[in-house]
Amino acid sequence: MKYLLFSISAILLIGIMSIPDIWAETCDFDPQQREFDTENYYTGPLFDAHLHMPLLFAPPPEFQDEFSEPEAILGTDITIDDLICQMDKENINGIFGFYQIHDFIIDQAIKLAKETEDKYPGRIVTFVLPVPTIVAPEKLDRILDGAGTSFYRYSGDLIKGYGEIALYSQSYVDASPDDPIFLETYKILKKHDVIVMIHPKDRPKSQHLEPLSRAIELNPDVKFLMHGCNLSGMDCYTSDITKILEKYPNAYYSLDTHLFSHPRGAPYMYDSTLYSEEKLISKLRQMLVQDVGNANFGAAQKEWKKMIENNPDQVMWGMDRGYFHHFDDEVHGLLVEYSRAFIGGLDPEVQEKYAYKNAEQLLSKSEKSVPVELPVETTIPDWIKNNAGWWADGSIDDGSFLNGISYLIQNNIIVVPPTDAGTASSGTVPEWVKNTAGWWADGTIDDGTFVNAIQYLIKEGLIQV
Repeated sequence: MKYLLFSISAILLIGIMSIPDIWAETCDFDPQQREFDTENYYTGPLFDAHLHMPLLFAPPPEFQDEFSEPEAILGTDITIDDLICQMDKENINGIFGFYQIHDFIIDQAIKLAKETEDKYPGRIVTFVLPVPTIVAPEKLDRILDGAGTSFYRYSGDLIKGYGEIALYSQSYVDASPDDPIFLETYKILKKHDVIVMIHPKDRPKSQHLEPLSRAIELNPDVKFLMHGCNLSGMDCYTSDITKILEKYPNAYYSLDTHLFSHPRGAPYMYDSTLYSEEKLISKLRQMLVQDVGNANFGAAQKEWKKMIENNPDQVMWGMDRGYFHHFDDEVHGLLVEYSRAFIGGLDPEVQEKYAYKNAEQLLSKSEKSVPVELPVETTIPDWIKNNAGWWADGSIDDGSFLNGISYLIQNNIIVVPPTDAGTASSGTVPEWVKNTAGWWADGTIDDGTFVNAIQYLIKEGLIQV
């Protein structure tokens, strides 16, 4: 990636160490005229669960092709104070703010997040967005520990979320959310009680939603916040994502304005022929007002209504802002008003949960779970690792390995936490379990992660104990 080749000296020349005018205190509280004439309209508090913080500096011209649309720049398109002002005017209690942490600007990004938190406690909740790929687990652990000097001393209690991990991007083209490096990352996030936000790959679903399900299954003490899936239709959300929500209480979903809008994504699309801010706002206003007034809005609202009401404690509102025009006061006001019209059509019992309560609840500290620790006298012997490796490469068949594991559990050679056992099953062992056994055999993952896979086999009835 080009960003990794960008030198520190070049960044200093841009002036990143001294970003001007990011705290300009100006706030106009003149109310905006309401645009939408809808019978149902939510007027309560909001919490935006998805906001990409403006970039710390404008990318040099040679890097502009990295951006599909012009992203907001801090101090140019909006200041921190202006962002808080927008929130106050629209009755938005807080936001999950995603700060990009390239290797060369981690210090500045976390320092800005700390200064923002000091000035506006709890308003912009710090999520760190790794670019271009995830941070090495051991480095992430150091950051979240808040150890050492420089920016590390700020981060210990500051960072509440990790992501958005954009698995649809080219940086993750061969990656899967249940790969060993991700499994190690989840362990670090569990240790620090940090939320992980993931945007799965769009298609085909078998390449990402199933591995994502396995990752969530193996990490019941990690909060997984999902976003997006497929922008071409609703089936992915209302079937596949819903199944994940129904199965895993630690799974959550951010249903953002540009997903439930019609045509999908339209209010967020930047028309390169409309460089005039006035024309852009006029087009958005026309599009949104027309949409709220036609049958398509009601149909989309009805479809999403089922998903929200069937998972009332797991789905939350967001906007997914990040482009420069999203931070214009009028554009922001239009999108919030559109959102309120959508929320007003939901069951009154779930409106507040979706609008702000679920996001706030997600931030509540989990009870720290006790990691899986095997007693010293029953540590898994090395020879079992050999068997696991042979099973993973096909030298031992499924039945022989599973029967052996069952025997070892019954004789207390392998100890697993209490697990609800499924009825005897003749089903096929999933490929991911074999992969896990292979990774455990070669030392890529630890005993506890392997035990989680064994628990899965017990629950599915593939191992009888």
